[in-house]
Amino acid sequence: MTTNEMNLRGRELVDEALLPTEADVARYERTGWHIAPQVLPDALLDSARLAIEAHHAGKRDRILPRKAKFSDWRPGDGDGVRNNEFCSLQNDGVRELVMQPVLGAIAARLARAPAIRLFDDQAIYKPPATGAVGATAVGWHTDHSYWSTCTSTSMLTAWIPLHDAEVKNGTLYVIDGSHLWPECEHLRGFNDPDLDSIEQRMGRAIPKHLITAMQLKKGQVSFHHMRALHASAPNRATHPRFAVAVHMQDAANTYQPLTSANGMAIVLPHDQLCRPDRAGRPDYSDPEIFPEIWPGKARNVKHA
Repeated sequence: MTTNEMNLRGRELVDEALLPTEADVARYERTGWHIAPQVLPDALLDSARLAIEAHHAGKRDRILPRKAKFSDWRPGDGDGVRNNEFCSLQNDGVRELVMQPVLGAIAARLARAPAIRLFDDQAIYKPPATGAVGATAVGWHTDHSYWSTCTSTSMLTAWIPLHDAEVKNGTLYVIDGSHLWPECEHLRGFNDPDLDSIEQRMGRAIPKHLITAMQLKKGQVSFHHMRALHASAPNRATHPRFAVAVHMQDAANTYQPLTSANGMAIVLPHDQLCRPDRAGRPDYSDPEIFPEIWPGKARNVKHA
């Protein structure tokens, strides 16, 4: 199946009732997060879970170039948190979920953008509680900290649990309004399970009432701003937790060259996967790596 054929599957009208209202968008702009209603069917989520399990077992529909360095858990890597990046580029079942038009339509409303492209995605698995459950926490971080070569300040992430998500099974937490804090500019703590040290790391007090758990029913999706500080708690349930994070870029996003503190050029795996633009720089509009989720072929919103 070609990329274009996969992009065309499932394109249909998106129901206006599922999209954020202007009041919802204004709230997102204040808090940095939004919870959508149940927009995804159970069958699609169940299929994605089976696809992720097959991915863990070694199945790949496509092989990405070895030169691109990214996390892609395989048997033998241990049984803590499993992080498989660029999963939709390798796995058709995950791609079917990631490319749902409703995800892009919601993101476009929240970002006030005419179009939304995929930037990357992650399939994240947390094993059930055994022993040191703290090891299954995902640390406080901002997505923007890992996307410093992006010019956009409006990128966002859809977080999709493949079942009900609650505090007990390690749901996502977002700190209200943190996307407006300058201290969040370079906060990379994804692999640091010490969730209690965030105030010390930030150098500021964080009132407990600002920390919001994304408690979702199966089919619901949460969205958070690229600069929103977020983490997920340990999985203390008796069953694994499956989730897919879909990182999305607005149409205006392009590549910008940057160097690290030691003077080395910053190179994302995205840069190693996509085609160059006319100037020889990574092209963040390459449809093979960054396909358009919205509007794509779903160019209409169905009004009640």
